[in-house]
Amino acid sequence: MRRPLALCLVALAACAARPARPTTVRWQPRSGPTLDQLLNVHRASSPSVSPDGRTVAFLSDSAGLPQPYAVTVGDAPVPETAWRRLVTATERVQFVAYAPDGRFLFLGRDTGGDENTQLFRSLPDGASMVSLTPEPRVKTLFGALSDDGRQVAYAANSRAAGDFDVYVRPTDDGAARRVLEASGHHEAISFSPDGQRLLVTHDRSNFDQDVFVVSLAAAPAAAPVAAPVPLLLTAHEGDVRYQHPIFTRDGRRAFVLSDHGREAMNLALLSADTPLVGAPTYVVTDEHDIELVELSGSTLALVFNVDGYSQLRLYDAADPERPRELARPALPPGVISHIAFAHDGSALVVDLSRATSPDEVYRVATPSGAVSAVTASDHAGLDPATLVEPSLEHVRSFDGLDVPVFLYTPRGLRPGERAPTVVWVHGGPEAQFNPYFNPVIQFLVGHGYVVAAPNGRGSTGYGQRFSHLDDVERREDSVRDLAMVNRWLRTRADVHPDRIAVLGGSYGGYMVLAALTLDPELWAAGCDIVGIANFRTFLERTASYRRALREAEYGSLARDGAVLDRISPIHRVDRIRAPLFVIHGANDPRVPVTEAEQIVAALRARNQRVEYLRFDNEGHGIFRRENRVAAYGALARFFDEVLGR
Repeated sequence: MRRPLALCLVALAACAARPARPTTVRWQPRSGPTLDQLLNVHRASSPSVSPDGRTVAFLSDSAGLPQPYAVTVGDAPVPETAWRRLVTATERVQFVAYAPDGRFLFLGRDTGGDENTQLFRSLPDGASMVSLTPEPRVKTLFGALSDDGRQVAYAANSRAAGDFDVYVRPTDDGAARRVLEASGHHEAISFSPDGQRLLVTHDRSNFDQDVFVVSLAAAPAAAPVAAPVPLLLTAHEGDVRYQHPIFTRDGRRAFVLSDHGREAMNLALLSADTPLVGAPTYVVTDEHDIELVELSGSTLALVFNVDGYSQLRLYDAADPERPRELARPALPPGVISHIAFAHDGSALVVDLSRATSPDEVYRVATPSGAVSAVTASDHAGLDPATLVEPSLEHVRSFDGLDVPVFLYTPRGLRPGERAPTVVWVHGGPEAQFNPYFNPVIQFLVGHGYVVAAPNGRGSTGYGQRFSHLDDVERREDSVRDLAMVNRWLRTRADVHPDRIAVLGGSYGGYMVLAALTLDPELWAAGCDIVGIANFRTFLERTASYRRALREAEYGSLARDGAVLDRISPIHRVDRIRAPLFVIHGANDPRVPVTEAEQIVAALRARNQRVEYLRFDNEGHGIFRRENRVAAYGALARFFDEVLGR
């Protein structure tokens, strides 16, 4: 149970009305790590391990954007100078995965950030690259590889832009066949051990999914298109999450993460042959969400979200109904985004990002849980001692809700010195700020700024009820959470009350614009990165495959148009007083660049200060290092001008 900060609402209101004035000590910029140095710190992430566990492939941004590399596992971390680059490409690679039989490596790549991922196959050393899905206007979702390495499953929206059908094809030569044709968003997740069935999820929203079993044997081998009738395992009413299903070793059952009847995502066991009636049987329960699950033989790996930090636990699942905990590997405190087993089950690899250290790959031996580092990226000479670990604070919001806040405080603030502050708002909203390595945050803190990263209502990681508190007509309650964080910051002796900015990307960009229009008196500046200005035009123009999922969260154009118009910042742009910085990629398929251009044009028409950076070779976010240096360098200069006065 989180303990809220002991501040009453009356006191907060008084502080907001009469903010404490700065003392006589003037804020001075610090000389911490430079932005160029922090953005040149390299990372290693998204690992996959060869069947024998001896080689690890992973992605690194050492070349300026994510590319695949490989190392041979040894007794010590492999320095970047000894890595083997597998592919040389001018576009970012999104994933890399070994086939279970070791014959091939699979990769995904898009163009200019458009997220139309295409699948490729190569030999394990990256040679003989073959395009498996040569349709640049189609988005492909890599799914699963069969245990024998002979089949690959994926989903693609080639038939209709808004629908993802499921395909299976041989991993070597041979045509793909459509094994599931249906409307909506489907993904292939897990082959049965015998390769004859496939677990598929259907997403109606980020909080509502179903699991199907698709029989592959039912389709005639010669048919280019087949449509077997899938078996629905998880019929239910209302919003229920069923995620990451994976067949058990005997193929008769499936593990799945679910919150059916629970606050947290826990591990349940389903029959793979019989539809579920009511809630599933839970076999690993906890008050915290389980976010990742992988199985190799009888060894089960689960990643728990504990107050924003990842905790890896290993289990013996020889009896799937009673998994027995084996170990909690002693990884450093941080955030895990990917785990993968060696096919022989001897080890798994994970990537781990820490607030004060960028992503690296670790190997975890099974069943002991012994941990060893695999990669040693080039950190550009950065001294981790100059970086800041956040503290976890709690703010009581307007209705008594406890809002967790990760607080980064500059080193060496003098008594009475009040720093400018940036409130960092995560995207989603079905997401969470985690204490991962963030070079922009570390630059701001090293430069003398306080940074506060709240997880307001609507965030994941704090239970089902918490994540639904901002749905549709309650959207602006999350903006009120930001206002309460601002008022709490004003009570701190190290924060200058008149120099608090708000920054966010994607949905966080919407939150920036909403904060500047709902509570203009509280904010001294804002930065909107790929954010939403107008929910109506956003839903009309976002990629068609995303529209239904987004309407489930924000509201329907047909049903909730009045609500969407009411909460759209573009209709209150005349209330914005603070200078605004806007960053967007021209190829963004999620939040079209027209959202940025609407807000920029509206502010310029009112002679309100707004600066705008548009990148023609980026999409939803800034990935190329040269663009990141340009964007965040300009942002740092902007904040110094408007906040460091």
